[in-house]
Amino acid sequence: MKSNWEIKIKKRNILLAMGVLIIGLIMPIVLTHENFGIYTSIEKALENWDKEYLLIAIFKLILLNTLRAFPAYISMLILFDSIEIIVDKKNKTFYKIIMISLILPIMYILIEIFYGINLLIGKTSILGILWFFYYTKIELKNLNFLEKTVGFLAFIIGLQWLDITPYLNFLRVGEITLDLNNAINFMEAQLIVIILCMSFFIFFTLVSILLLYFFKCQEEIINRRYSEVENRYLKELQQLVHDLKTPIFAVSALLEVLRYNEEVEKNIEYIGRIENSIDKLNLMIGDMVNLKNNSFIFIEEVMNFSFSFLSAHKNANKLVYKNYANKNCKVFGNRSLLSRVITNLVINSWEANSEKVEIIVKNHLNKIIITVEDFGSGIKKKDLDKLIIEGVSTKNSSGKGLAFVKKVIEESNGIFYIRPKKIGIKVYIVLKGEV
Repeated sequence: MKSNWEIKIKKRNILLAMGVLIIGLIMPIVLTHENFGIYTSIEKALENWDKEYLLIAIFKLILLNTLRAFPAYISMLILFDSIEIIVDKKNKTFYKIIMISLILPIMYILIEIFYGINLLIGKTSILGILWFFYYTKIELKNLNFLEKTVGFLAFIIGLQWLDITPYLNFLRVGEITLDLNNAINFMEAQLIVIILCMSFFIFFTLVSILLLYFFKCQEEIINRRYSEVENRYLKELQQLVHDLKTPIFAVSALLEVLRYNEEVEKNIEYIGRIENSIDKLNLMIGDMVNLKNNSFIFIEEVMNFSFSFLSAHKNANKLVYKNYANKNCKVFGNRSLLSRVITNLVINSWEANSEKVEIIVKNHLNKIIITVEDFGSGIKKKDLDKLIIEGVSTKNSSGKGLAFVKKVIEESNGIFYIRPKKIGIKVYIVLKGEV
């Protein structure tokens, strides 16, 4: 059976990650060992037989390697929050981690191609990627990027200290580190260097671990609070729904009595219309409790629900609706919210001086395509992004309510697209379907 793959991308974050990667590619040519005078310090240590210069060389090398490594790891963290890989409706974090972990070796290859600088995938890189694997397994959705970065990069700083020690050298070390180790061995400074480097490695590693688990505890507390607030909100909402349905039931009962006692046909028709409106209101109130619950519902049911609210408008008779989808076709979403989406788009069109509005529904494979086309004053391309921002609208345009429409469609795992025309606009909505 063929797997259904879906990749969601946050474009702004991707651009930010690319910008950071470009900075990382520039770093090796801007930050060099010559600028930091690392070999100068090593030579002074050997000439004067002074271990202090060795320690200065170590600090310089760690600072150089840390500054060079930061952009690569930061871009990895940004990309991790920017991409979602969904296979058969399940979020596959593993595929995302594997893809992002390739950034470091690709970056090193590009640096060697452009500058001729050979940066090895050594023990710091390998251990850094392994820590990235573990770090990203813990979901930290409620923390800002700075907090996530500090916790992760503390470990990367610790790794730079580990790199100087002879431990795990089978994972390879850089040329400068190797030369520095030879000088350390020649001057018999192994003991003091190992004690210093391992102390800093342990310190920064512990800081990273403690921050990670502190953030994890904070995340659990925030999630628990959200859950408590949501549960309290649902209980209050259920009580409100119950209180609203009581008078509606009483009105329905009174209308039924009036219907049986009424003899004038016209009045009976009016009573029927009132009863129909009350039934719709009753359904909407019932749906209030389940606004976040999406399911497969008949597309015709959604459309009829929308048209019942638009029927009283003066332009209702100029609304053109064509359904070319299968009669048993269902769409994934919430009935009340999707109905409000259609209602919003149609009302926006009428407000944009378009008397005629065309709604067409089609299905293709497992997708439902809804198009809403008007012939009003339209929207300029430059204004589209502003109009979709919450609370932004322009007079005599179809912008009002687009933020709500976009949000509902995205929460229904659908796609929302607006195409400006010479006269009016055309809105495309693509949702998951089922026959």
